[in-house]
Order: sequence, then C-alpha cells, then structure tokens
Amino acid sequence: MNTRQTLAKRFGVVTVAGAMLLGSAVLIGGPASAHEGTPHPAHIHTGQCPAPGDVVFPLNDLGGDNATNGTPMATEPMGSTSAVPVDLSMTTVNSALNDLLDGNHAIVVHESKENIQNYILCGDLGGTVIGGTDLAIGLSQLNDSGYSGVAWLHDNGDGTTGVTVFATEVSASGGHETGTPSEGGGYGSDSTPAASSDSGNAVAVSIKDFAFGDPLEVAVGTTVTWTNDDSVPHTVTQDGSGGFQSGKIDPGGTFSFTFDQAGSFAYHCEYHANMKSTVTVK
Repeated sequence: MNTRQTLAKRFGVVTVAGAMLLGSAVLIGGPASAHEGTPHPAHIHTGQCPAPGDVVFPLNDLGGDNATNGTPMATEPMGSTSAVPVDLSMTTVNSALNDLLDGNHAIVVHESKENIQNYILCGDLGGTVIGGTDLAIGLSQLNDSGYSGVAWLHDNGDGTTGVTVFATEVSASGGHETGTPSEGGGYGSDSTPAASSDSGNAVAVSIKDFAFGDPLEVAVGTTVTWTNDDSVPHTVTQDGSGGFQSGKIDPGGTFSFTFDQAGSFAYHCEYHANMKSTVTVK
C-alpha cells in the first residue's frame, strides 16, 4: 500500500488533481459545511440525469451541522477569506461500487427539504475506476441553480461504498465568471476574447499603467472583460470575503465577469495595493 492509499484509509483523505478532498469511504457520519446556508438533501437515484427515478440510497445533507460520525469538525474559518466556500457530505452506502456502476444510477442534490422536488445538481455514475476502488464524477447544474459539484466514491471492499459529495455556488457576488485559466493559474491570453463596449451588454476594461481606469456604471446582465495591457501580472479581486476572483492574469490575458445583480462592487489588485476601482450595477 503506497503513502496515498495509507492516508486515504487511515484519515479519510483522497488527493484528486492536486486538491485535497476531505472525506472518504471509511467515514460514516453527518454533514459538514464550509459556509452557512440551507442544507441540501442528496440521494443516489435509479435512472439517469436530468430526470432520474426512485431514491435507492439516501445521502447526508450537504451543509448543516459541522459533524462527521458525531465528531464536530473545525467551525472557525481558517486561511484566506477569499477562499471559495464548499458544502459537502460524507456517507457510506450499503452497496459495492461495481453494483452502482450498472449504468442506471445517479447522484442528485436537491434545493432544500421544503423544495425537495427542485434538483440543483445531478451526475450519472460512470467513468474510469481508479485502482479498482475509486471513482470521481462531475455534478451538472440543473434548473439554473448556480451550483457546480463533484462526487468521489470509494469501494471499501466490504460491500459498502463511501460517497463524498462537494458543491459550491458559482459566485457569492451576484454574478458568474467566464474565461479559461492559463498555465499560471490565472486567466491567460487564450481565455474569452475581450468584449466590445458597443454591444450594450458588454464592457471592456484595459488594465494599463497599474490602473483599472475610471469606475464603471453598468446595467444588470452586463459582462465586463478586463484585459491586462501591462507588462506584469495583475488580479481582479472583489473586496471583502467571496465575490469575483480572477486569479493571476498574465500580460495579454483577460478575465470576464457577468454582473447578474444590482449593487456596488469594489475591487482591487492583490499584487498592487494602489490599484482599486468599482463597478456599480443598476
């Protein structure tokens, strides 16, 4: 057994694409949440998305009390305040992984107990099983929920499977980001092309001479695209906790954000404290 397998078995930690996913098949317990909000019921259903059939295995709610197997998890925020919050649940179901991979099962996340009929995420169970024991799937947004998610399934080897489900809102700032991350982790020159300010629903901002230019006033639904015309990297980061976050924008790169709600959104560059501006949405 290698180091990764040992950690996964002993501590319930699985590494996927460089990210540490908390929770694995060896944990049986209640839901955990990285941010406050309405708990989202989740289940394994028969059938396939977007209209699966009956519930065959209930999963713990995403969000809610910070507890796993009756043990409280960390409740105080740690690290960067701009980290994207994630709701998660950890559940062990009484089925081997292979039995769930018959082409007729899907994971569904619901809006709330009160609106259980409204699906916000759904993902069909299928794909490449890693090491004969582990499967990762994507969960697609349903009903314009504004959520995205993934699920990790681990066969315990005893006829049970651990199911960990992760979900996050697209943005906590009343909009959504577009663009393609560059190699450096930000939005490079191969991302969404800069929008023309003549379109009425799109505005272009040139980041030049270590400035964002004049504050903007736009209508709801406008997409703002920032282009880094400087010779050094910048970021477009909303002030406060959460909100839009470009990551590093290399010279020549772009970052786009669609403002779906009215309000005043102040932002700055994380690398250069003097670079500040505001987008007012009406």
